[in-house]
Amino acid sequence: MKVYPDTELKNEYSGSKKNRSRSDVSCISLLATSLRHQTTEFFNNSTLHGVRYIAEKDRPFCEKFMWFSFTAVGAVTTCIIIVSLWEKFQTNPTITGLDTDFHNWDVPFPAVTICDVNPVDEELLQSYIESVWGSEPPEKAEEMLRWLATLSYDSIATSQANQFLADPALSGTNEEDASQPAKDLKDAVFQIVRHCDSIYYDCEWKGDSEECCDLLMPVFTEMGFCYAFNSKHSEKSWPWQSQAVEQFAEAFIHETDAKWSFMFNSDRKNTTFNIFIHSSEEMAGLEQSAQHTWDRRVDKVSFSVKHTYTTKDARQLSIRQRRCIFADEVRLETSDIYTYSACMRQCRMQRSRKFCKCVPHFYPPLKGYKKCTLRELRCIADHVTEITDVASCPCELGCSHTVYEVEKLSDVDTMRSVENALLETEFVSWPMVRYKREVLFGWVDLLVSFGGIAGLFLGFSLLSGVELLYYFTLRAWCAAVRDAETLQEERAERLAKPKPPHDLSLVPWWRQPPVPRSARPIVVRSKNASPPEYVPPPAYTTYLP
Repeated sequence: MKVYPDTELKNEYSGSKKNRSRSDVSCISLLATSLRHQTTEFFNNSTLHGVRYIAEKDRPFCEKFMWFSFTAVGAVTTCIIIVSLWEKFQTNPTITGLDTDFHNWDVPFPAVTICDVNPVDEELLQSYIESVWGSEPPEKAEEMLRWLATLSYDSIATSQANQFLADPALSGTNEEDASQPAKDLKDAVFQIVRHCDSIYYDCEWKGDSEECCDLLMPVFTEMGFCYAFNSKHSEKSWPWQSQAVEQFAEAFIHETDAKWSFMFNSDRKNTTFNIFIHSSEEMAGLEQSAQHTWDRRVDKVSFSVKHTYTTKDARQLSIRQRRCIFADEVRLETSDIYTYSACMRQCRMQRSRKFCKCVPHFYPPLKGYKKCTLRELRCIADHVTEITDVASCPCELGCSHTVYEVEKLSDVDTMRSVENALLETEFVSWPMVRYKREVLFGWVDLLVSFGGIAGLFLGFSLLSGVELLYYFTLRAWCAAVRDAETLQEERAERLAKPKPPHDLSLVPWWRQPPVPRSARPIVVRSKNASPPEYVPPPAYTTYLP
């Protein structure tokens, strides 16, 4: 059974609209009519597969629905695959593989940082105390100076530090009457630590004997005062310096060298040394643990090197995508080139300055960063957790970084006494392998993948996208302005056109053909029922009960 809309009222309402003037139709209505017309034009002329059959008026509804379903499935599938490709491009666009071209590789020897757990010289300590406080120094003066020589974030946070900071005889009641060690902590440490020539001897580099003090330079680290070999960040000047330090020259090894090692001996028999092996561009810090604690029972530390570098093609990717930073990509205050340890060190310096307006003395002197006095270390102790919080520092690994791992520890020969033991740090074997990170999925690959998927499922191309924008922006607006009268007539005819009948039967159309429309609409009323005594509103359509 079918019910036809009230055509008389509809025609009357549409006729009144058709007779309206041009000024009565709003611009939005004209633009909507233009967009409706352009949609039909686009579907009829587009190269997208299947959409032209949806817009053809003479095709049966079932065929239009079939093509609409196919097109919708293709569009949804295309979007799903494109989203997965975009996620892959954002999260995993690089691949790391082996690079075996070791013959043309200049192998740098790592920096070896040697940290004595007790770097204080007893004679220098007593002499310095007497020169500062005289014959009656404060009770905890000696203990405080030892604490400064091994100052680290861990020792700053201890309860023992509060005793030094709260003693007016050591830190003073204010900055003016504070003692010299309380004002210049770094100079105080230099005055009491052991000199190089009183600790190390019998140094060898690649099998050749060298003067130890020409190879080992003082360095302040976040673990205290140390000496370092082949470190770019060692101190450039110190009080007992005999001659000016020349410009840093990185040490390399070659395949034909007699040895690939650095060796030293020490007069310190009753102490231990923490040995850090790292890149010469980096500095021993909180990010690295000591590879070995030398107690003279080991005479050789053999390590392996794992060097990873990134090709220049990776610069097209963002830092978040490749998860590394090139050496010249981010400028640091603490280093000429970017490294992860330098970035973390700068972050801690910035947070220390933010909370306390100063930085501990073991950091390098930089413009804009004031060295903390003894009294100001109290603030550092209060905020040490926030300063050393790794999550607060947005640092990434360098795109070229090296990791050194200890592979073998050789015990002291039984024929040699422990007191005469030396320590040799060497490559376990010639480094024949490097790791290369290169682009697996770049912008060109992404564009090709998008185009291939869209072309496979929809026949879509870049020009199809241009057409889509053209039809529904420029063309629609120009048509609304230029062909306003034609669009008004088209809109009036569409509104005046009678609505198709509403088929309320449940019989499929292929079993029973639709009944032709009669001249008058069918109105069904119940028997013995009087019509309602009210007047329906204008344009109200009568339906079946």
